[in-house]
Amino acid sequence: MRLEIQYGRYFLVSVATLVFLSVSACKNKNEGKAHSGTVGTIKVANKFHQVVYTCPMHNQVREDAPGKCPICGMTLVPIENKNNKSNSGDSIIEITLSRAEQQLGGIHSDTATWGSLVTRVELTGATIFDPRHQQVISAPVSGWIGKLYARNPGEMIHPGQKLYDLYSPDLLSAEKDYVLARKQKNLFKSASVDFTATIQAMKLKLSRLGLTGPQIDDLQKEQPIGRVTIFSEASGYLTQKMKEEGDYVNVGDAVMDVAQNKTLWVQAELYDSELPLLTSHPEIWVEMEGRRGKIIPGHIVFNNPDQEQNSRVHLLNIAIPNPERKIPPGMLAYVYLQTVGKKPVVLIPKSSLIYNSAQDYVWIQRPDFRFEMRRIQLGPADDSMAEILAGINPGEKVVSQGAFLLNSAYILRYGAGVNMAGMEMSDMKITGNGK
Repeated sequence: MRLEIQYGRYFLVSVATLVFLSVSACKNKNEGKAHSGTVGTIKVANKFHQVVYTCPMHNQVREDAPGKCPICGMTLVPIENKNNKSNSGDSIIEITLSRAEQQLGGIHSDTATWGSLVTRVELTGATIFDPRHQQVISAPVSGWIGKLYARNPGEMIHPGQKLYDLYSPDLLSAEKDYVLARKQKNLFKSASVDFTATIQAMKLKLSRLGLTGPQIDDLQKEQPIGRVTIFSEASGYLTQKMKEEGDYVNVGDAVMDVAQNKTLWVQAELYDSELPLLTSHPEIWVEMEGRRGKIIPGHIVFNNPDQEQNSRVHLLNIAIPNPERKIPPGMLAYVYLQTVGKKPVVLIPKSSLIYNSAQDYVWIQRPDFRFEMRRIQLGPADDSMAEILAGINPGEKVVSQGAFLLNSAYILRYGAGVNMAGMEMSDMKITGNGK
């Protein structure tokens, strides 16, 4: 209830302020006293006023006599011409407010300064395994898959852990040849026949077929069975299982995928309009949905140059560290790309801007309680500041709070979209340049 009362009170004060400014302006106009220093007046700083006629639908139409709009045929309405030039050659639209009126309307000004604009873009993405640290576990020999020890995608795999058993007739044949060579070496020992090179070649073949050193040595004690157990050589997560128990595999067929997660990729989508940001080598950091407040640095590892058909987005892959392995794949992530301008520019608060379909403008605070409407050439903007390419000099005061109130008071007096359409760029005081 207290919030509603305060909001209602603020709304009534704002409406009362607008009405007061409008009544003051109309009163001064009727009395013919719209001169500099008059409280609550709106004026155009021209040497004289001339009545011109315009179309309510097409404000660019200007005629010296009544008639019809050449575009739509509507009857032209009279307005005051704001385009006559003063002695200085500039067309200036001003509002004069007393100190009390400024306090009532909450008018506050900030100084335009030189500075560097921070451009920041926020993207949404998801974590995936780093494809550079993925290992494919393939079949070393053709045969049939026996027992699977790693079954569930997502489970952790450790070095030396059993993955699956494999029965292979080719392995059985190689094991028998090795056992026979060992027996022949002992049989022809007295005949000075050297089987060393043959046995080493057979051990190398068995090793390539998947047997470990201890398994090869055990063939001297046990009968060959043609079955081998495949062990993991790396740690990571089981990401995919391509074969099931009983499946036949050829040499080199993929059986499992194991991915490490010491580093992860964050895959985000970047729009076409945001691509030039990458050329400035932005600073990148990532924030996880479940770990808000903890910033993780990242760097671009792959920017997909291809674009899907009927799509206006590019895939951006960013690598982030995951030393504690607490970030799983598939987690929602927020990616921030930020650049700081190298060249100083003219900056004003973003709240000062009045956007118009024809031209953006601001209100400049002048001496003697005067406020001037000033057209500007707007550059890039961030969350709080905007770059001004032309129209404002560093050190000038711009209205940062209450700009819309001044604009509303002006519209109540002269209407919307009439005067700005008639102001040419040559009529502006374009003296500031941020470039």
